[in-house]
Amino acid sequence: MLIMPLVALVIIILYGSFYLLEYFHVLVGSAWTSMDLVMGVFFSFIMSGLKPEQKSEVAVRLTPTMLFFMPSIATSTVTAGIYLALALHFSFYNPYFIAVAVIVLILVVQGFGIFLPNEVRVYLEIVRGSGDIGKIVRLTMLNLRLSLVQLILQIVLIFFMAFFAMGGTA
Repeated sequence: MLIMPLVALVIIILYGSFYLLEYFHVLVGSAWTSMDLVMGVFFSFIMSGLKPEQKSEVAVRLTPTMLFFMPSIATSTVTAGIYLALALHFSFYNPYFIAVAVIVLILVVQGFGIFLPNEVRVYLEIVRGSGDIGKIVRLTMLNLRLSLVQLILQIVLIFFMAFFAMGGTA
């Protein structure tokens, strides 16, 4: 279930439908942005009022799903976006496209260079049963704050995508 976005993406690419790819990109991009909204705003607010043991309990329940789901929708969104850019023959030298590429690069580096390794560390703490609550809470709270940063960057991306959709030159 958690890798379904990747499986769907492969099927859509093999099928070769531009409109299905565009729809899929918007759908998984919306899921990614929504998850960052939930994690970065709501969970950060909720977790800030909890005791360390309670924060750890939430992290233990949340981490296994987030460990697989977030990379799956992030990878699917970015890959679908690249295929769309190629299909639309965007100029890779256009300043708007360069801005999008830089933001996506930042999102990918944050996601796979910070967020994912932290989730793996939390998961290993859980699996080992060592239960270092301080480490679990610290890494989880860092990821929640990172989700807020990603949300802000994704909102900027949405403005660029709307610009392109309205006929802005890329």
